[in-house]
Amino acid sequence: MPGPDVTGHMQLSLVELLHAWRDFFIVVGTAGATLIGAMFVVISIAIGILTRERSDAAHAYLTSTVVHLGAVALASVLTMVPDLGWRGFGAVLIAGGAMGIGYVAAIARAVRHYRVDWTDQLWYTALPLIAYSAMVGAGILAIGADGQAIAPLGGALVLLLVCGVRNAWDMILAFVTRPRATEPEK
Repeated sequence: MPGPDVTGHMQLSLVELLHAWRDFFIVVGTAGATLIGAMFVVISIAIGILTRERSDAAHAYLTSTVVHLGAVALASVLTMVPDLGWRGFGAVLIAGGAMGIGYVAAIARAVRHYRVDWTDQLWYTALPLIAYSAMVGAGILAIGADGQAIAPLGGALVLLLVCGVRNAWDMILAFVTRPRATEPEK
């Protein structure tokens, strides 16, 4: 049974709090997983465009989008773990957010290499960096058993999801407007 916090307000346990957010995380996680599946369609559109010479670009754009959508799905699954404690929940969020920040830093270098416009730098690097930073912040709050941790986590996942939608659309447009590589004659 939840007890009052230092301000005299009732404090929910993590399990009770996550139960209240359950539908949100189910929808967001399902959307992230579905969009990962849609990325396979994006790849099939890109056959003939994705060559060995373009593999670094594919990693920077395609793989990073799948990684961000995967983070959405995994974090949403984390919220469904029964009997989850605040400290473990917070530790996983901090670790996942830190890995995301490191990954975005590596991808940012590749994105800059391709001299893309500012919108790609925003959607492929800056906004995911903000999302993973919010995830770390949510983890820090969670370790302190602060019920406010769920809102920044939810915001981070929605931001990663929106980035995934935008970036998948950006790639589809790039692939359908780019000439296909010609096959060598036999």
